[in-house]
Parts: sequence; structure tokens; C-alpha cells
Amino acid sequence: MLFTTRLALSVAAASALMAAADPRWMIATSAVQHFNQAGGDGAIFFNSAGNFIMNGSKGADGFPAGYRAAPTAGFRSYSDLKKALDAGKLPAAVKAVLYDPESWEFTPPEEQHDIEGFSKLAAEAAHSHWLIFIVTPAVDLTRVLSPQATSGRYDEFLRLGIPRAAARYADIYEIQAQGSLGDLALYTRFVKEAAAQARSVNPKVLVFAGLSTNPNGRHLTPKDLYDAVLATRDHVAGYWLNIPGGGAACPKCGEPQPQVAVELLKMLRGK
Repeated sequence: MLFTTRLALSVAAASALMAAADPRWMIATSAVQHFNQAGGDGAIFFNSAGNFIMNGSKGADGFPAGYRAAPTAGFRSYSDLKKALDAGKLPAAVKAVLYDPESWEFTPPEEQHDIEGFSKLAAEAAHSHWLIFIVTPAVDLTRVLSPQATSGRYDEFLRLGIPRAAARYADIYEIQAQGSLGDLALYTRFVKEAAAQARSVNPKVLVFAGLSTNPNGRHLTPKDLYDAVLATRDHVAGYWLNIPGGGAACPKCGEPQPQVAVELLKMLRGK
């Protein structure tokens, strides 16, 4: 039985999430800090229940005081997730764990080659500790799973059935679509088809889609993100709002661009 059932997140509750006037949000604690420093008020948008605030494997450390969103611990490998849970290293306040397999040094090759198998193991580990399980495989896994593919990576991601494989055992599946921002038709089609594929094997899964203020360092305007939200809002429960900075996880991202996020949220709130 899905963990969402044990949390009383029924199909009706999922529908209510999707129908809410405001999207639900996933956001890192560092992104909340950038957002607030740029003149935004994170408490207005990210405070409420149904949102998820992440701080890597630390989970609740640095969590904004007074927020009712779910503190979430993120992991780039199943092995690290399992070790942290078995060792009781997560703060008691943590309500969810996120598994983020990608084509990078942080996810072991055996996990990159078996998304469904390790997503299942990660879900079982999370649920055994009564935690919500979020999975978010990256589109760059197509380089590992289909290195000779001639189609675009987004089409190949769908053809390989990665959304279906990842979402089968998940409570929440997040579509890493942010790299396609700037091409509204591609972003819209990819989010819609990935969401449909995920729900085809798990009708109760909540689906989020990725947004980024500067994916791989590319310049985007608030309207680029706004249009992407309007085009996909009926197909997802919410969005992961990335405000990345350069580092090991995103070496090309450059300086964070929180002002783009601030203007996006103003535009959405004014709608």
C-alpha cells in the first residue's frame, strides 16, 4: 500500500492539491534564503503544509523557523539514503526523503542503470520509517541508459519509460524539466507526457515539475517561467523552484538569480 494512503493523502486529497489556486512548492533552504535576500517573502509562498523544503541530507537543519512545510532530506544515492535512515541520522522533524539519481559521480553506476529497482528500495526504506518518498531522476540518465540514441534526450527519457519506472513506488515524482525551459513547447510537452506516464502506473502519485531561474547558467526571464507554469499548471500539483549557484552539483550555473524567482512569484500571485 502506498505511504500516501497511510498519511491520508487520498486521491481526493491529491486532486485538491492540483486544484489549489496556488501551486505547491519544493524548494531548498538555500533557495529560500536567496529569495528572501532578493526582497521576496518566502513565508508567503513556501510556509504552508503541502510544500517541501529541502536541505540535503541534513533535512531539518536550517529549516525556516515557524514554517509548516515538510522538512525534507535529499540524497543522491540509495546507499546514502539507507545508511542515514538505518543509523538514525535524520532529525526527528524530517517528514520526507528525496532520492535524486543522476548521471554524476554521486549516484553509483548500478543505481543509474536500474532506476525502478533502486527507487523501489528507496521507497521501502523511506516508508519503513514513516517518511514521504520523493523521487526525481534526471534527464541526463539517458546518456547512461541509451548512449547511442539519436532522438533528443527528453524524447529518449520518455521512450525509456523512466517516469514510469521512478513513479511506480513513489508518493511524489518530480519531473526534472527545468533544462528545457526557454522552449515552451518542449517544456509543456515533456511535463504533460512525463506526468501522464507516471500516473499510468501510479494514479495516486503527486507530480511536481522542475523550474530553474538559471538552468546550467542560461539566462531566463520571469515571464519564461511564468509561461511554463501557466502551460502545465493543470497537469502537476506543484513545482520545484531551483535557484542554483555554481558548485559540484551544477558547475555551469554561475551566480544565483533569485530576482527571477521573486518576480515569478509576484506574477503568479497577481494572477
